[in-house]
Amino acid sequence: MSSTSNTAGEVGYPLRLRLLIAGVLALAIPVVAGAAARLASERLHALVALEAVAFLALAVLADLKPVPLDESGDRSVSLAFVFVLSSQILFGWEFAVLTAAISVLVPQVIERTPLYRALFNTGVYVLAAFASTLPTLLLGRPATGSAGSVTVSAFIGGAAFVTVNIALVSIAVALFQRTPLRSLLADNFRHGGPAFLTMAFLAALAVVLWRADPISLVLLAGPLAALTLYQRSSLASQIATRHAHTDSLTGLGNHRAYELELAGAVERASAEGSPLALCFVDVDGFKEINDAHGHPAGDAVLEGLARLFVVEDGVRAFRFGGDEFALTLDRDGEAAFAYVGALLERVRSAAFPHGAEVTISAGIGVFPEQAARADSLERVVDSALYWAKHQGKNRLCAYDASVVRPPSPEEASRLAARQAQLRAAEHMIRAVDVKDTYTGEHSQTVAQLVRGIAEELGLDGEVVEQVRLAGLLHDLGKLGLPDEILRKPGRLTPHEQRLVRSHPEIGYSLLNGFDLAPVDTWILHHHEHWDGTGYPLGLSGESIPLGSRIILVADAFDAMCSERSYSKAADTDDAVAELRRMSGHQFDPAIVAAFLSHLGIESGAEARNAENGEVRLVA
Repeated sequence: MSSTSNTAGEVGYPLRLRLLIAGVLALAIPVVAGAAARLASERLHALVALEAVAFLALAVLADLKPVPLDESGDRSVSLAFVFVLSSQILFGWEFAVLTAAISVLVPQVIERTPLYRALFNTGVYVLAAFASTLPTLLLGRPATGSAGSVTVSAFIGGAAFVTVNIALVSIAVALFQRTPLRSLLADNFRHGGPAFLTMAFLAALAVVLWRADPISLVLLAGPLAALTLYQRSSLASQIATRHAHTDSLTGLGNHRAYELELAGAVERASAEGSPLALCFVDVDGFKEINDAHGHPAGDAVLEGLARLFVVEDGVRAFRFGGDEFALTLDRDGEAAFAYVGALLERVRSAAFPHGAEVTISAGIGVFPEQAARADSLERVVDSALYWAKHQGKNRLCAYDASVVRPPSPEEASRLAARQAQLRAAEHMIRAVDVKDTYTGEHSQTVAQLVRGIAEELGLDGEVVEQVRLAGLLHDLGKLGLPDEILRKPGRLTPHEQRLVRSHPEIGYSLLNGFDLAPVDTWILHHHEHWDGTGYPLGLSGESIPLGSRIILVADAFDAMCSERSYSKAADTDDAVAELRRMSGHQFDPAIVAAFLSHLGIESGAEARNAENGEVRLVA
């Protein structure tokens, strides 16, 4: 039997693994040499030699076609085990050792297995075969024709063979992969155990048949074929079951797997008194990622998230479909909250292929403190997630009955309607992108910048989300401007300037009926200046809505740093210097300070004089 796993090529073996290989060979080589010397010193009967060669040939053929135990083929079981074990009972330990050495080495030579791995595998097989002979050496060879004693010998010898084989291979894999040895041993014994049990019977049967009549060994072909078919069928069934319970995109468990796991986890937690927490996760703005960057980018986000969800034992992740996930955690409420809180930060700081930040919202509930059944646990977790998203997204809510309550049908209906309105409004900005390719990219950047400023100011989560939306939609009014004005490379005429300055009012009117207050008002006033020189109403100071003041700073900064049809991009230092110069005139000083803090720049540092190079602020 072989449980050998492909550890790696010879390059990169750690020192401890090399020492293990050397130790195995130091033991195996004398065993092989001793077996060969013993056979060479004896006069073998020609018939016995021929019979031994027949078992060797059968072992080689069996090892050429091992039966896989997993989909990757890293673990396999070789029917050569039957003939090695039979050989030691029939002919003695010398034949078993040489049969094992040759049967495992020949296929590796044919397959051009790397030298260290081939030598290690051969050495392990030799030591396992020698270990299988120890019961016979100690207790004597079983009596001829005694099926019972042959079976006992086969089982004891086979157990020794499998134990040595799996132990040495597991140690090697653990050393190379730096994984816990105990889990590898349990995994290999679990996968190889049923096959070993069956082959031990077959080895005993082979001995009895051979002693009765060598020709009758042909009858063993049926059970061997049946074992092969059973093992392959069992593997196919395992693969089919796994695929039926696995999300094809992320590799996480699917909704069916989640239902089975939650039911089992609740039952275990109830019986054992162990902790259990459930978490639901939604990706914030996932539809916008698909719309702005395409579905392949959205798929890449989901795949990236799946890799971030599980980084510790006792956590299992599932995907329901779309952007909805669930986690079951073998933790109490406090530990689960800490884990998911760290998850939110991992997601937010992770890099995704489309280049934009991704955030998630999550809700947590604990069994049995907050719910006594699986279905009621799901309801409280769903309520916590609803609260997290309703409070501005990018946040975690642990269910608390005094704070979180399930949404009423009316609330759920209003939320669904509002989300539909938001999606419709955000779709409008795609139309602006068609007219002015700069604007769409600019709007995405401004949305990120205003959120950073709002968070730096310590605003409530819902307000932060509203400001982000206003930043995304602030140039919506450009839908009403002629393309030739948006793309004009030269100076605008007074009439064209008046048209451009009307875009906040156009944007405000386009949002009429969407029930997006105060987002629409912030968009209307996002070109008002702190000193009252802005438009459309010439508001000044704190009479300008806070959201508008935030958008103005982010909008101006990105405009200065972007290549436009009528101006070249300024570098960051020049843009920062201009913000400082105009702080207290065009911009709210508190907003500028928060923005510079968001960028990691000391707001009190000296700005370079604008005379060193003019930076043009655009409308």
